[in-house]
Amino acid sequence: MTYRVILLSNGEVKKVLHKAKTRETSFINYHNIKDNNNVIYPKRFINSRGIKPVKYQICIVKDTEPTDEFRVLRDAYGKLYTEKPINGWTILTSDDFEVEEDFLIYGYEIQNGERPRINEILKRLMVNAHAKRNVKQIIVVYNKLLIYNEDQFDMVICKNKEDAQRLHHTLAKIARKQKLKTLMFMGTASQATTSKMYDLIHDKTGWSFIKIRRTSTRP
Repeated sequence: MTYRVILLSNGEVKKVLHKAKTRETSFINYHNIKDNNNVIYPKRFINSRGIKPVKYQICIVKDTEPTDEFRVLRDAYGKLYTEKPINGWTILTSDDFEVEEDFLIYGYEIQNGERPRINEILKRLMVNAHAKRNVKQIIVVYNKLLIYNEDQFDMVICKNKEDAQRLHHTLAKIARKQKLKTLMFMGTASQATTSKMYDLIHDKTGWSFIKIRRTSTRP
């Protein structure tokens, strides 16, 4: 018998995190993975044939046998149902899980096939952040988060407006804890401000306004 710790994305197998020959070893590793699930900015959407909400779960599964008893669970409406095997595996236990979001950052060269995470954004946010005269503005323009002043321009491209706003609020919360007073969090751009931000993006990137006006990363 092989036991596996797997990651589900919206109910589909995303990855096998661990394999073991015994139930005990599998449960030990399951709890270790859960206990070390320290995520700063969790992924809430995926880009799969459009932008969709995502829910991740971590499970222990075993090869399905005729004598297996399947779990009885409640759906989103409170109705009971019997859980079916997944990929020929019986789920023994499961729990919600968080996955760290990654981003597109203008000018950032992807390294080893991995996109930057929030730590890279924080690094850029903190550049000269303790210099009193180095005030930066942080503003949401649809699915884009801009960090800029006369000396700096960074643009983070999120999956949609909701994600960009959530990132803005997360960074603002971190800045407050660090007592950084040179970072001005401006919220979501108004219609008039959006036009000015589009001009700024155009000047800094050379992008066409058609590209700039895209409001999500949907293909």
